[in-house]
Amino acid sequence: MARVAARYWSETLELMVYLAGQGGRYAGARQVDDVAPDMELLRLWAKACRTDPERLRRRSLASRYPDRPQDWFLTETVPVCLACFDADVAAGRDAYLRGHWRLAEQVVCQSHRTMLLDRCHACLGRLKLSLHMLNGLLRPFCRKCHAVLSGGGGETKDPWKADFAAGVLELQRQISEIVRGDAGRLDRLEYAIRTIWAPLDRDGAARPVLALWYDEPGWNCPYEARAAVGRPAPLQHLSVRWRALTLVILHDLFGADLVPGAVLPEAALVLFRRAAPLPWLTDGRNLRGGKGKRGIGAGAERVHRLSKRPVHRLEGNFLDERGDFGRIHP
Repeated sequence: MARVAARYWSETLELMVYLAGQGGRYAGARQVDDVAPDMELLRLWAKACRTDPERLRRRSLASRYPDRPQDWFLTETVPVCLACFDADVAAGRDAYLRGHWRLAEQVVCQSHRTMLLDRCHACLGRLKLSLHMLNGLLRPFCRKCHAVLSGGGGETKDPWKADFAAGVLELQRQISEIVRGDAGRLDRLEYAIRTIWAPLDRDGAARPVLALWYDEPGWNCPYEARAAVGRPAPLQHLSVRWRALTLVILHDLFGADLVPGAVLPEAALVLFRRAAPLPWLTDGRNLRGGKGKRGIGAGAERVHRLSKRPVHRLEGNFLDERGDFGRIHP
């Protein structure tokens, strides 16, 4: 859709609004959804592109990854691999977005073994892509600063970054197998991730349980990660760096399995005991089912609201929270 729109010097949303307008009252205000697209809007695109609607439907993420829960697809900022874009140019083809970049556990490019990028390397803002013609080919640009997105070697020049990416790549593969595999094991994985990012047991604490892993007094939830606190699918709302760190912590806590077993290691016990007792962390109900939905939503909204409250500039606590300068681990 982005490549078709770019050929008309337009953005996807602009062309979609035009096509929806041609569809009369049935088109309405449709939304672009790569996971499970609206079939009426899909038919409009198919008609405009003179192709089969079913062929377009098979390109949706739900069709390409039928064994994957929908909350394991990214719906916000989608990271990219600059080396993949450079490979498109070298092959003399238009740049395009890879479907597997939308998988929530994907933080490393499988082809180039480099970390994916979710911030513009020029303006450092959250990355939003536009495709425009350059020298006869569609190239990716930052929508904010209009810089062309090109790697030119990038992460691979730093041996430490290359080694880190290679290590995380193996963890990424294991997580993908868990997501596609047994539902019970996936539930335990999600339970562990939610607990790691849960707030501490003190009501309104500014620090997530993740602070205990850092073992740093006064460590606060990073601003860019606060959207993940108290959410049922926290990986959806984390940047590439924090998702990669989450995978590393899972490996540190639970070894090769990456999920909690019947007996928790001592380090995991310390973290899990300090997690705030929220309904969606303790009632054991399936988050992807309908049961307990109201309790989950209420608990998540409450924690998310607490995470947004202002933090005292000296104490690292919320403004109405008692100062605590001691160590934060038990």
